[in-house]
Amino acid sequence: MLELPPSARAASRTRSAYRRLAYELRHPENHKQLVRFLCVGASGYVVNVLAFFILIHSFGSPDKLWFWAAAFIGATNNFFWNRHWTFDAKHHHPGWQAVRFYLVSAAVTLFATGIYALLVHQVGLSMKTAADGIAWIVATPVSFVVQKLWSFRA
Repeated sequence: MLELPPSARAASRTRSAYRRLAYELRHPENHKQLVRFLCVGASGYVVNVLAFFILIHSFGSPDKLWFWAAAFIGATNNFFWNRHWTFDAKHHHPGWQAVRFYLVSAAVTLFATGIYALLVHQVGLSMKTAADGIAWIVATPVSFVVQKLWSFRA
C-alpha cells in the first residue's frame, strides 16, 4: 500500500477541516446553536462580570488573579448550560467534555487576559470591569468555534 508523504497528509487534513468548517457555517442548525451559545455566553458573561466585580471590590489586587477566578466561575456556568441546552451533548461522558471544555476555556481566557492587559495597561482604561467585559466580547467567537468543533463535537 502506498503511503502519502507527511506534507500530503497534512494538506489532506487541512482540506477536510476546511470542508467541514464550510459545511458547519452553512448548516441552519448551527445558526440555532450559535444563538443558544450566545444566550449561554450572555449568562456566563453576567456571572463572570459580577464575580469579577465582587472579587475585585472585596479583595482588591491582584486583579489578574480575580480575572481568572471570575473566568472559572463563568466557565462553570457555561459548561453546564452548553452541555445540556446548546449542544445537547448529554450522551457523551461529562468528564471528557469537561476536560476539553476547560482546556479551551483556559486558552480563551489566556487570550482574553491579553486583551484585558492591553486595555488596562497600554490603553489606560481605568474601569477594570469594563476592560473585563470588552475582553470577553472579543474572545467569544473563538470560544464558540472551538467548543463546538472539539469540546462537544456537536
